[in-house]
Amino acid sequence: MDPRQLFSFCALALLASVLAGCVSNDACYEPATPTESLRSVYVVKRAWHTGIAVAAADWPNREWSVLRDFPDSSYLEFGWGDARYYQAEQETWWMAVRAALFSTSSSIHVIGFDHPAAEPLLADEVVEVRVTAEGLQRLAESIEREFTQEQPTANGASLEVTPQPNKFYSARRRFYFPRMCNWWTAKRLEDANCPIAAWSVISPNRMIREARSFAGAP
Repeated sequence: MDPRQLFSFCALALLASVLAGCVSNDACYEPATPTESLRSVYVVKRAWHTGIAVAAADWPNREWSVLRDFPDSSYLEFGWGDARYYQAEQETWWMAVRAALFSTSSSIHVIGFDHPAAEPLLADEVVEVRVTAEGLQRLAESIEREFTQEQPTANGASLEVTPQPNKFYSARRRFYFPRMCNWWTAKRLEDANCPIAAWSVISPNRMIREARSFAGAP
């Protein structure tokens, strides 16, 4: 990475930190939207990482092959990260730096589970966000486009991130600072018509504050 790129990244990180307190008070749908037409998605936070979960029964594309990989799961959580760091048995600071600056490939981690709650998912927090059916369609399509192939590359059970069934898949997008896992989660919500500027999201705390603002919006 040349000095100009590094300077640009640092400037963007500084700007994002300035904007970190500027969360929206708007919902992801118009006030007149009928409540019964809304669908729930969930932002899941674990330490420095966030992902997004959707009820399997609500997934618009019923023919998507990934659904068949989790036949007994009521919900699917999707997270994205550097392939080497994400799938490591033991993460290190050097691996984190290498992922942020010198990543060569990325992975999507899919976790199947039954209840959207923090304790069974070994998560710090789970926030429910309501979106329209159209927003869910856009979110689901954006997730499907992130896969380079729909066959799992590895079984994640040995990583002990969660006791739930989980698998890794090759991802299309390049992982680099500041476009990392929390930006990816924010981008999915942005695709679902939520009022969030994904480019400004770097930290998991910022992502979870945004999710809370959507959840609490009238």
